[in-house]
Amino acid sequence: MTDASRPLNIGFIGLGMMGRGMAGHVLAKGYGAGLLVRSEEGAARCADLTAAGARSLATSAEVAAMADVLIICVTGSPEVEEVVLGRHGVLEGIKPGTVVVDCSTSQPDSTRQLAAALAVKGALFLDAALTGTPKHAEEGQLNLLVGGDPAVLERVRPVFACFAKNIFYCGAVGAGHTTKLLHQFVVLGNAAILAEAFSCASKTGVDLAVLCDVIDSGGANSTAFQRLRPYVLEGNDQMFRFSIGNAHKDMRYYARMTGEAKAVSYLGDAVHNTYTVATNQGYTPQFIPHLINSLNTLNGNALEPKKD
Repeated sequence: MTDASRPLNIGFIGLGMMGRGMAGHVLAKGYGAGLLVRSEEGAARCADLTAAGARSLATSAEVAAMADVLIICVTGSPEVEEVVLGRHGVLEGIKPGTVVVDCSTSQPDSTRQLAAALAVKGALFLDAALTGTPKHAEEGQLNLLVGGDPAVLERVRPVFACFAKNIFYCGAVGAGHTTKLLHQFVVLGNAAILAEAFSCASKTGVDLAVLCDVIDSGGANSTAFQRLRPYVLEGNDQMFRFSIGNAHKDMRYYARMTGEAKAVSYLGDAVHNTYTVATNQGYTPQFIPHLINSLNTLNGNALEPKKD
């Protein structure tokens, strides 16, 4: 049982571009926090959080043991499975009644299996996938797509409210991650279409600045376009800080999900292939705007988009 007289302890595993901002807001609201910090580099990256009162812990089991709510925010299902099931993992330290929240972009089938494994230990589980950018994480303005027991969601809603502007209940365990993959297909598909259009524009001699103005003024405008536009015109890739490697992973998960559901995925297959090609070309660590360069290479264009 949690002592109602003390603030909840929130554990964080995964303190990258999203997790750090989330942890900072939780600390600012007066919750206790424990962080998985495995290296000197990690300790340096989290120095501001520990200075604000967070505890630095060395294993996932230690974080699980101190946490009333444990938030995992890593790359994908293999990483989540290692955190939970691996040596010195969450299962070794988890207490009955602890709520485990997976904010990663994960495969729904893996999510359901991990929820079942945690239930054997008496732990509760929510998948709470994120949408938004690192800037939104720093500002406490993320969106959460939640799957699991709605009563458990209500229990941790005040924690989520520290870093989320919108909390969407999507359904049973796995529904949050399923919804996230659908969201990613729409966003990454839009980005792939735009990248192909800009590369074709370069190939055919269209002025990229004029094309941007045309898209901005009509029905083709979108968030993905607004994040790509600074790269097309100025070479600034910082408005779309999501790696091609992560995009490829998300589209691979989407392809697996649609395959298991026996759902039509004509466009999904094309988008997945676009990111697969860019990954094979070595663009894995680059942000999404560099997808234009991948297509330029195939089209025989200059490697960089036209700039003023």
